[in-house]
Amino acid sequence: MKWFQRITGFVVRILIFCVILNGLNYVYVMDPQWERILWHNFYKAEGKIDNLYLGSSHVYYDIDPFLLDKLNGQYNFNMSTPGQLMNGSYYLLREADKYNKLSHVYIELYYLRNTGDSDWVTQEPWFNWQNTDYMKWSINKLSYMLSITNDIENYINILIPFSRYREHLGDYEFIKSTIETKMTGGYKYSDEHEEYLDKGFRYTEYVCRAEDRRFRKKQNLGENPMAQSSELYLRKAIEYCQKKGIPVTLFISPMYNLQPASVGNYDNYVKQMKNIASEYDLDFYDFNLAKEEYFPIQNLKYFKDVDHLNSNGAAMFTDFFYKVVSGNAEQNQKYFYDSYVQKLKDEEPEVYGIHYWKEDAEIFMNVVSNRDSGMEYRITIIPDKSLNKESYLVQDFCENKKFIIEDGNGICTVEYRMKNAPDAVHIVEVEYQ
Repeated sequence: MKWFQRITGFVVRILIFCVILNGLNYVYVMDPQWERILWHNFYKAEGKIDNLYLGSSHVYYDIDPFLLDKLNGQYNFNMSTPGQLMNGSYYLLREADKYNKLSHVYIELYYLRNTGDSDWVTQEPWFNWQNTDYMKWSINKLSYMLSITNDIENYINILIPFSRYREHLGDYEFIKSTIETKMTGGYKYSDEHEEYLDKGFRYTEYVCRAEDRRFRKKQNLGENPMAQSSELYLRKAIEYCQKKGIPVTLFISPMYNLQPASVGNYDNYVKQMKNIASEYDLDFYDFNLAKEEYFPIQNLKYFKDVDHLNSNGAAMFTDFFYKVVSGNAEQNQKYFYDSYVQKLKDEEPEVYGIHYWKEDAEIFMNVVSNRDSGMEYRITIIPDKSLNKESYLVQDFCENKKFIIEDGNGICTVEYRMKNAPDAVHIVEVEYQ
């Protein structure tokens, strides 16, 4: 009898602890709207999902699951989250397979979160705990939590979410705001420009402004640039699907040309993804290599920013995406260039925008165009009026693309022309800040 009382007392204490913990999480954890709604709708769709699309925001802006439902007659779901890392893709895949009989898995491979000197998987835990916060408890969730970090303090933040907000302990205004948000938010989301439309689709009609053609991430991709941890989990995801007999397709969503053209040696990443796909006998498509005649997406009216498509772009991309992935891989090659460099050379001369980054009190700028030579640039800087500084000419027409200016904000004006056509001058104006 004593052992029964001890066990009962232990269970009761555990239950009381869980109740208190859930209460503290409720009043302190400021829910990110997207993940909360996504996970609610994912579990609500249990048993329905046929085709799963994994990846970061490039999936939930770019892939329209409702259009795909009409095209393939199946239930399509974007299991995509902001900044989704490859370990996240792997464990979300396992979660989806647990609750559904999957017909096909599509993994988006946006380069930025998969490359670089940092080990994104273990050094950026917040990209993952926004998922674990809403997953149902299971061995899969626990395994996911253990994969997120090597830092003991981060484990505490992962296991006890309210601990991330300890600076707000006793802050009754913060608690009030959190509770009100959770009580009134429901499972709908919309703001001035965007709306959540279920199935993991983020709808926006916002159009990228011409003056927003800027990209601020400094990166040069070496040979086989994918981080080891990212490659490890990509392979685990592929092998999991193949073991379960689930077809897999790898792809990269289209970006405005400014971004891949700003990255040094983007083709190194494409080559590595092709090699991995070939190793597992998978189809891989980088839609940034698509030919304009088949997929004329490179117009700002189809983008919300230089990263993501808007709803019009998503409609165009989803239609072409389905045409490709439902077709014959060998015949599909006619739609694509073999390399990104080849694509740039084949297109009409153009300046896509400005790539820049800051170091101390200086801004390092680079004109991004599809020509390494033969194009000349005249560059003018117009500082913001609040700085009380005069406009000045950085350089007259010459082939130099790189220059340095003082920190601040304003407008960079680039006039460009081909050397063999000096009278045909085009202008690009970009805001910097």
